[in-house]
Amino acid sequence: MMKRAWLMCAAAALSMPAEAQLSAPVKNGDTTITVTGTRQRQPGEPKIEMSSWRMAETPHVVVFSQGDEKLLVNAASKLEKLHFLLTALTGRVGDPDDTIKIAVTMIDDAGGFEQLRLTDSRWQYGPYVPQFTKTVYYDPREEGPVLASTNAGVNLIIRPSEGKPTSRNCVAGEGDQSLQSVSFAPSIDPTTGAEDWSGIAGQLPRNEIAFCLPAESRLYSGFAQNYLMTYFPAAYPRWYLQGFGEMFATMLAKDDYVEYGHVPVGFWRVMEEFHDFPVAQLLDGRYLNTKRSWTPYHAWRIAHMLYFSEEWKPKLKAYLAALARGEDQKSAAALLGDSGELQRAVNNYRGRKMQHERLTFPAGQIPEPSVRRLTRAEAGLVRGRLELVPRIELPEGDTARAYAARQRDAWLNQLRTNAQRFPALIENHLLLAEAECRSGNAAECLASADRALAMTSDEPSALVWKGSAMTQLAVRGPAPNAPRGSRKHAG
Repeated sequence: MMKRAWLMCAAAALSMPAEAQLSAPVKNGDTTITVTGTRQRQPGEPKIEMSSWRMAETPHVVVFSQGDEKLLVNAASKLEKLHFLLTALTGRVGDPDDTIKIAVTMIDDAGGFEQLRLTDSRWQYGPYVPQFTKTVYYDPREEGPVLASTNAGVNLIIRPSEGKPTSRNCVAGEGDQSLQSVSFAPSIDPTTGAEDWSGIAGQLPRNEIAFCLPAESRLYSGFAQNYLMTYFPAAYPRWYLQGFGEMFATMLAKDDYVEYGHVPVGFWRVMEEFHDFPVAQLLDGRYLNTKRSWTPYHAWRIAHMLYFSEEWKPKLKAYLAALARGEDQKSAAALLGDSGELQRAVNNYRGRKMQHERLTFPAGQIPEPSVRRLTRAEAGLVRGRLELVPRIELPEGDTARAYAARQRDAWLNQLRTNAQRFPALIENHLLLAEAECRSGNAAECLASADRALAMTSDEPSALVWKGSAMTQLAVRGPAPNAPRGSRKHAG
């Protein structure tokens, strides 16, 4: 069943000119992209090297991508529509908004994403079954939340092929990707001249269960979770945050409407393979350490049922409110009623009960993104800002910590090289100053901050990191030189 709603509201203020930079937070409603025409390069002025990276910006999101510009614009546009949808559903239309807009980075494919080794520290993915590999990174940083995922879709392989393995990357909507053509020459029996075609089986996928998870689904899910935690911060259980995000992962956005709540692709195959999940383990937290099969689709199913059911939604609100007040899991779970009854309701949730909703609005209501191409120097900052926190926050355990420290120091050396290569770009010095300070390298941090202040004497971030460096040095006092790997991590 589909519910329709008409919503008319005033358009948000779209353009407040600001210097286009990648290092400073930008509030929702502001923009850093201002198009003012072209400027002739002066004699003797070095040519600005451009990169293949582009930046698309809307009032509530900034998206970076090295891929196709149309896909970048489409992603930014739909994320802005998702923000509009969530604002309407949560009754925030017209409310003032001074939060920092989210920065989204789209990495080419699953392999490129994994090479970044982005580890979560303030947000957790799963724990899901191994088939649902991690291709999304989210960090609600103080200087503004960041979200990253892939440009390409990812094949969800429920049952591996007995023949040729299916590619990890895919493009949603391109039909049956299991239908492949191969060039194969059969072997010839020298005595009979018979052709042997049996080898072709090893070049084609056989007896596998796989389907394509659209790349945008991970962005939508992460964006929805960020919205909930930004505007309605509370002690949400992880399963509910996951389920809330998955409700919007299948969003369909057009010029004059958005729909949410659609059943995910391959849903029933996943349920058939991994079966129902015990609700009691969700409510007492055991699912975080259980061997039972928990997936994003299980999270979608229970959150969708609780959210769309007139019977269960009031109980869900009472349950979440109790957790927000600090009540224990058992007391909060009691507000949902009998767990056995809830289990039966979830298990029987299918068919017509699985609603989705549509929100309509006038075409042109949602502003289109502004786009610009980044210079090579700026492009280096995209990855640097994304990697900053995962690189400098060292794990526990001597072996893991020592390895992470070596990886961090190698990364710091890359930042130092970039700052030397592009000395006129203040963002390089600001990024390096932050990385040095947060790695405990106070003297190096101070030097980088001073280089930034020599370019702009009142740069706020440079002043902050200079102060941090001076504080670290004052606390330590005179000390003998020590190897960098032995320095304490300063967070």
